[in-house]
Amino acid sequence: MGAELEGKFSGLILDMDGVLYRGNEALPGARELVPALRAAGLSFILLTNNSTLSPEEYSTKLARMKIRVDPAAIFTSGLATSLYLMQHYPTGGGVYVLGEAALLSLLVRAPGIRPEGWKPDVVVVGLDFKLTYDSLQRACSAIRAGAAFIATNADPTLPVEGGELWPGAGSIVAAVQTCSGVEPVVIGKPNPYIGEMALLKLDLPAAEVLCVGDRLETDILLGKGIGTPTALLLTGASTLVETERSEVKPDYIYENLPALMAALGIK
Repeated sequence: MGAELEGKFSGLILDMDGVLYRGNEALPGARELVPALRAAGLSFILLTNNSTLSPEEYSTKLARMKIRVDPAAIFTSGLATSLYLMQHYPTGGGVYVLGEAALLSLLVRAPGIRPEGWKPDVVVVGLDFKLTYDSLQRACSAIRAGAAFIATNADPTLPVEGGELWPGAGSIVAAVQTCSGVEPVVIGKPNPYIGEMALLKLDLPAAEVLCVGDRLETDILLGKGIGTPTALLLTGASTLVETERSEVKPDYIYENLPALMAALGIK
């Protein structure tokens, strides 16, 4: 299970869903974590695959749970997708989005990117709580007509209060992939792209950063892909039994945030 980590790291990449909270309920240790990291001089980035909120909205959500984090320390798959569009579509283009309003607002920050409902250049799919058959049909038809297919992430489930797992963005991505016959470019974890962006923001070498999450197939695999040590918390999606059976092995496993904090020597 866990190990002593005091003095081993200069920064952390931390998942949010299933690590800091489930739904709108803070998990044990979440309120104490950020002040403890700051007091210890440890840098951090909160990195989430969930594209339903902007960094500013996540900061507000966290504040409602009495977790105080500046938006600049929050990096989402929606923000990473916007950066991807800037890099790969420098002249802009039309985008059709299956996702929440925050995702579209982030995407149109990219120069020249505009909403386009009928003949888009790009279809971006994220978690969409108001998904309809009509929007699914439009996305599939646009991709079949030649639009690029980009997924913010492929998480199959979303942890919520009470331990339940709801359908995640990956469930919607799978539907679009099935009906279009096209495999998407996935921006979020475990794609190294989003992790490398986080390392750039931290300005630290990978060996000095601990990647912390609750999912083997996203958080832990991301750490492996970008060369950071990894820690799995058993407060979200992946269980200890799944870890024992998986080919993806975290470097460290902790029951929860308080156990991780104790190992880091912070409180």
